[in-house]
Amino acid sequence: MNRLFSKLKGRKEGASMISVIIGVVFLAAIGLTILTVATRYVVTVYVDSNSTDNFYQTEGILSEVRTGLLEYAGEASKTAYDNILDNYTKSKSTMKETFAKEYLSLIAEKLKGTSYVWDENKLGVFQACELDRVKKLSTIPDAVTTVSVGGVNLDPGFVINFDTTTGYSLTLKNLLIDYTDASDYRSRIQADIVIRVPDYKFEGDSILDAIKDYIVISDDALTVSTNSLATGTTFTGNVYTGNEETGIKVETQKKATFNSPIIISRGSLDIMTGANVSLSGESGAGDLWLSDINLKEQNSGSGSALSTNFSMNENAYIANDLNISDNNSIVSISGKYYGYSYNKENDASSSEKLLSTYSSAILVNGLNTTLKTDNLDKLILAGRTFVSRNKENGTSAVSDIMMGESLAVKSNQIAYLLPTEYIMAGHNPVADGENMTVDKAKLLGADSDIAQYLDPDEPYTKNYNNVHMYTYFYLNFKDAKSANEYFRHYYEGEEQDEDGDTVNHKEDLEERATTYISTTDDSGMKLSPNLFLIAGNIIHNYYDANGSSIVPDANNSDTTAQSYYDDAGNVNEALLKDGNKIGKEYVSRQLSLLASETTTSMRLSGNDKKDPLVAERIIDFDKVKAAAPVDKTESGVRIHVEPNSINNYQLDETVAKGIYIYGGNVTVKGNFTGLLIAGGNVTVENDFTGLILAGGEVTTVGDRDLKADVILTGDLLEVVKKDDVLASFFQGLNGSAKQDPTKLSECISYQNWVKNEN
Repeated sequence: MNRLFSKLKGRKEGASMISVIIGVVFLAAIGLTILTVATRYVVTVYVDSNSTDNFYQTEGILSEVRTGLLEYAGEASKTAYDNILDNYTKSKSTMKETFAKEYLSLIAEKLKGTSYVWDENKLGVFQACELDRVKKLSTIPDAVTTVSVGGVNLDPGFVINFDTTTGYSLTLKNLLIDYTDASDYRSRIQADIVIRVPDYKFEGDSILDAIKDYIVISDDALTVSTNSLATGTTFTGNVYTGNEETGIKVETQKKATFNSPIIISRGSLDIMTGANVSLSGESGAGDLWLSDINLKEQNSGSGSALSTNFSMNENAYIANDLNISDNNSIVSISGKYYGYSYNKENDASSSEKLLSTYSSAILVNGLNTTLKTDNLDKLILAGRTFVSRNKENGTSAVSDIMMGESLAVKSNQIAYLLPTEYIMAGHNPVADGENMTVDKAKLLGADSDIAQYLDPDEPYTKNYNNVHMYTYFYLNFKDAKSANEYFRHYYEGEEQDEDGDTVNHKEDLEERATTYISTTDDSGMKLSPNLFLIAGNIIHNYYDANGSSIVPDANNSDTTAQSYYDDAGNVNEALLKDGNKIGKEYVSRQLSLLASETTTSMRLSGNDKKDPLVAERIIDFDKVKAAAPVDKTESGVRIHVEPNSINNYQLDETVAKGIYIYGGNVTVKGNFTGLLIAGGNVTVENDFTGLILAGGEVTTVGDRDLKADVILTGDLLEVVKKDDVLASFFQGLNGSAKQDPTKLSECISYQNWVKNEN
C-alpha cells in the first residue's frame, strides 16, 4: 500500500511540471503578441508622422509658389492701376477691362521672362512659360516641377480666359510639387493656380454713377425741332452730346429751356433765327461746357426781321467763341463766362502763331444786337477776335487776320485795314486790275507811327474777295501784344478823310458799332472791374479817362483788372495755366462726363475724336446686336430688347417703367418712363422721364417735357446688374462675381488639386 501511494505521488508532481511549462509557453505567446502589436503600432505612428510632416512640407512649397505669385500680382496691380489713372481718358475700353488686360499681361511677363503683348486671339490658348521662373518662387526649387505623362514632363504654362460672370483670369497649369525629404519620405501635389482680376473701382467706372443725373446722352447731336414758341421743349437734368461740329441745335423759331446743372457737348450750341433758348441750372447757375456758342442765320442773307433770344445763367466754359451772327439778337449773360483759350495748349513758350480756332473771344457780326451783361460776375477772354481770311483762289486760309480785341463788333475791322497812304492805288480795298503795290519801305520807315506794331518781314496781308473781284489789305502784327497796343493807338487817334475832314477814330468806331450793338443802360455796356479782360479791349466805352483797358462800373471805384500781358508784353503764366487746366477738364468730360486731373492735353484730338462715349464707354452695341430678342416683365419692370440694327422701330405704347434697348433707330410716340438705349437715332414725340442713351442723334418733336429721374434710373441700373444679359451690354459691368480689391490674396486660388497621384 505504501508503494502504491508513492507511485501516485510521483505522477502528480510530473503533471504539475507540465502545467507549469504549458502556462509559461502560453504567457510567452501572449507577451510576444502584445509586443508585436505594440511594435507595429509604434512603427506605424512613426511612419505616419513622418509622412504627414513630409506632406505638410510639400504643401508648404506649393504655398510658397502661391505667395510668390501673390507678390507678382501685387506689383502688377500697382503698376496697372497707376497707368490707368494716368491715361484713362485716352482708353477706348472700360477701365475694368483695360486694367484687367494690363494686370494679367504684367503677370504673364513675370512667368515668361520676356515682354508680353495682349492678344485676344490667345484667349483660352495654352501659352508656355519658364519653369525656372516658377522654381524661383520657392526656397526648395528642386521640388517644383511639372506633371508627367508617359514619363515625359509637360511644359509649364498658363491660359488666360474670359467669363461673362467672373471676367478675365490667368490659370497656371501643369504644376507639380514633388518633394522627398532627408528620411526618404516623398509627397506629390498637383494643382492649377487661378489668378483672378481684383475688382478695383476706377474713376472711369464712375460713369455709370454719373449717368443717373442725365436726361440725354448721345454720341451725335441733340436737335430741338418742331415746337411752339409759346411752350417749347423743356429739359430738366444733365445733357451730353458727342457731335464735334453742332452738338446742340435749336431750329428756327423753336423754343428750348434747359434746367440743367451740367451741359457738356463736344461741339457747339447753335441757335437759329427766331429761336428762344434759355440755359440755367435747376436752381442757380449751371455748368456749361461747349466748343462755341453760335447765333446763326437760318438762311444766309435772308434779312429776316425775327428776333433771336438767348439767355444763360451759367458757369460757362467755352473753348472758342460766342459768335453772334444773326441780326436782331438779344443775348443776356449772367454767371461766370470763361473763354479760356489763348493758343492750342495755352503755352506761353509756343512758337505757334495765334489762330482763331484756339482763341476765345466774343464776336458781334449781326446787326442790331443787344448784349446784356448786367448780371455777369466774371468774364475771362483769353484770346482775341479775327477777320476771316480767304486765299487768292477763294479757299479759306489756314490763319486768319488777328485783331487787337477780345470782344468786338464786325464794324471794328476798319481799324485794321492798311492805311491808304501806303497803297499805290490810293484806296483800300483795291479792285482786280488796279495797282496793288504797297510801299513797304514807307510803311516800316522812321516816319511811320505804326511800324513798331507790325511784323517787319510781313507787315501786311491780303484778303481776297473773289465774288466781287477786289482785295483788302490788312495790317499784320508781330504779336498779340502789339495788336492790342495798336488798337489803343488807333482808338485814340484821328485822320483826314478824302474830303479833308478830320475823323475822330473813337467817335467813328462807336458810331459804326451802334449799327451792330445796342445796350439797355445809359452809359453803354458796363463790365465790373474785378473781371479778367484778356486782350485789353472791348466794344463801346473802350477806355476810361486814365486809359485803363477795362470799363469800370460807375458805382465801383476799384479799377483793378488782370490782363494776360504785363508792360513788357509777357503773358501772365498763372492765367495761362488756369485756362490749360480748364481745357483739360473739358477734354476729360467729353470722354467720360467726369473731371480728371490726369488728362494730358487741353484739346480733343487724334484717336480721342473717334472715341464716342455711349458706344465705347457705356454700351457695347455689338453685344446688343448679337443678342436674342427679349420681352419680359420682372419685379414690375418691363424689359424689351430689339437687337436688329436695320429696322426703324416705332414705340407707340405708353411705358410706365421699362428698360428698352434697340440696336437701331427708334421713334418714341408714347409717354415713356424708364431707360431707353438705342444704337442709332432717337426721335422723341412725347413726354419722357428717365434717361436716353443714343449712339446716334436725339431729336425732339413738338412741345415736350423731358426729365431726368436719378432714383428711377438708379433702380433700373440695379435691375441691369442682376440680369446677366442686360449686364453684358454695359461696358462698366463685368458680371456679379466680385472680389474685394483690399484682399488681393482672395483673387488667387487652387483648382484641380490632387494628392500623391502617379
